Amino acid sequence: MRIPLYITSYDEGRAPKAKRASHLGREVDWSARIPVLWRDLTIGPLWVDVNRDSDAEAERWVGYDEDEQPCYCRYRFEVPIGALNSRGNDLYREDLAAWRMRDGRWLIHRIIHCQADEKTAYAFYAFSECMPR
Repeated sequence: MRIPLYITSYDEGRAPKAKRASHLGREVDWSARIPVLWRDLTIGPLWVDVNRDSDAEAERWVGYDEDEQPCYCRYRFEVPIGALNSRGNDLYREDLAAWRMRDGRWLIHRIIHCQADEKTAYAFYAFSECMPR
């Protein structure tokens, strides 16, 4: 389903404002996880397609620029580890956000939780030539 993201316009006569978007009445900060160094080098979405699977605790967002090309991607999901092996009720969770840079590369931020303990997580940034699938 295509949902518009309402983005504030820039006022060249004043200090530049951060782009703000909303989804279903809530503000969406698509740029929250971008390092400050790369924030001005990314392309922001004008709208986003949202797919959710509540049974699987998963969602995927793909944002599009003015040329209808993907420029933002985010997905989250969780899988019980007990379904993969005989361990307890631990969960494997993954949260990925990616932004298309002005040079065509994708900046990816991935967070992986693979234990029941919330403090055990792996997070890293990477560059890719294509959008994460």
